[in-house]
Amino acid sequence: MTEEVAVAAEKARPKVVNGTQLADELGIDPWMVTRALELGIIPPRDKSKGWSREAADALAPRVEQIREGIADREGFGARRTAELLAELTGLAVEAADVPPLAEKTKLRVVGEYKGWDLYSARDARALAVSEDAKALMSELIAARQEAKARSEAEWKAWVEVSLPPDEAAGRLGWKVAELKQVAQDGRISAGRGGRFAVEDLDVLAADEELCEKVTGDRLIRADEAAGLLEIRYPTDWQHVVAAGWITPATHTEAQVGRRRWIEVPLFRTRDIESLRDLPGVPWEEVRAVRAGEPSPLREYSRVTTRAEVIHAFAAAVADRHQVEVWAFHDDRTGAWALDWARDDQDGPTREQVAAELGADQQAARYRADITVGGTRWGQRARHAREILAPGTTVLLCTRSSGKPTTDTETTEVIEIAVLDACTGKVLLDRRVKPSVAVGERYAGGLSDEDLAEASPWERVLVRVRDVTRGRLIVPGRPGEDQKLIAADTARAGKRPMHLAADESWALREGDDPVTPVGGLPAVKGCEYVREELLRRSRARGRAHLPEAAARQEGTR
Repeated sequence: MTEEVAVAAEKARPKVVNGTQLADELGIDPWMVTRALELGIIPPRDKSKGWSREAADALAPRVEQIREGIADREGFGARRTAELLAELTGLAVEAADVPPLAEKTKLRVVGEYKGWDLYSARDARALAVSEDAKALMSELIAARQEAKARSEAEWKAWVEVSLPPDEAAGRLGWKVAELKQVAQDGRISAGRGGRFAVEDLDVLAADEELCEKVTGDRLIRADEAAGLLEIRYPTDWQHVVAAGWITPATHTEAQVGRRRWIEVPLFRTRDIESLRDLPGVPWEEVRAVRAGEPSPLREYSRVTTRAEVIHAFAAAVADRHQVEVWAFHDDRTGAWALDWARDDQDGPTREQVAAELGADQQAARYRADITVGGTRWGQRARHAREILAPGTTVLLCTRSSGKPTTDTETTEVIEIAVLDACTGKVLLDRRVKPSVAVGERYAGGLSDEDLAEASPWERVLVRVRDVTRGRLIVPGRPGEDQKLIAADTARAGKRPMHLAADESWALREGDDPVTPVGGLPAVKGCEYVREELLRRSRARGRAHLPEAAARQEGTR
């Protein structure tokens, strides 16, 4: 090689080498460079993208040292070590045999991975050719297999005389939760695998007092209670509750649909059974009534009286505090809920109304049946009314050009609408010509041809700022509408002004939309949002207005 060729070759060598290039120069596999770095056998990178030429050249004479260092520190987990020993010795070595083998031999722990020991692969290979080590492995394997066989035999014997929780509860005629409660009280203990001995279960079954207590304390739903009495639900049951013969022991929440929760009353079985002994109640006559016929229990019921009392109380609260009050009756559960609008001082409070309910001699009888304030629908009604107040809020919806499919495309506003939330008047309904053609993207049914005569965003923005100035903005798509407007405004080199302020938006990214409007024309989306707000503003149940307002309402 001539001197010129040598100089040219030297110049062709990169001044900074990455891991793959270093492995090529050293004649080792790339993974060995990574491992050597982890073990500290080679120095860390001295450049942002690798090693300098000087550092790489300094490693060339140390190739064998690097190989040897990696081999000495190469470590496997217990499972891979066992597989290696099994392959080399022909013995049935398993992961459980490796830790005791390491304690009794020179099998070193050379590192750890996620808290698990790594064992020297070199030491494992050395053990595989040692007769003493193989004899020790055989002993460990035999001991493990014997322990496993003994454990399996004990488990099999235990399974034959025990039951899992669900079968154990079924044997007693209980629910699993009831069995666990008795176990928590110390009357029985679960053994291996959470199973219960049949012998102990039979002792419980023979305890009549305990069984009676368990079944008597059992909580069941209203429909199950009616089934226990062999009467119709809800036709007959509602009269039982309304007559005041029984009250719920507690309540639980149940989800109805995606966003609605209701309180479900639960009744104690003991209380239901005691109803059978009520004097003068014609239970057999009730059970004999055919479907669709009126219930004989109507004469005992105070359904109408209760409803009148609760509505009268709601009307009194409305007149007393000069706010609209809503009284809602859930036909499925027989429960009532009261909620109300708020005055200028955000009153009355739940505590005030609850105290007034307790002080009302008639309504106080039904306190257990009434939820006072704090309802989801009441909160939504108040929020909707704030939005629908005159001159305070606008509704804004956009349609976009669709998700980009290439680096040159971008998502832009192609349609925008703004409505007055109170009146529903359309303040703005414009299509917008995007800076990049829509092309084949899905843009809610709009094409480049549809947008050919539309104004560019910088012209539409002026109108958007004008109709939203001084108003709270309720977006159809929280976060998304605000982002699109901000991005298009920045792209046009214009100022968003109040549209950039978070306090201008009633709903922001992460908030639930009033109602889904994705894919709808912008003005239609605003109309859907307003319809939902109007629906929410009506709350639930019967509305009670203050007396003066009610008179005025009646003269319209």
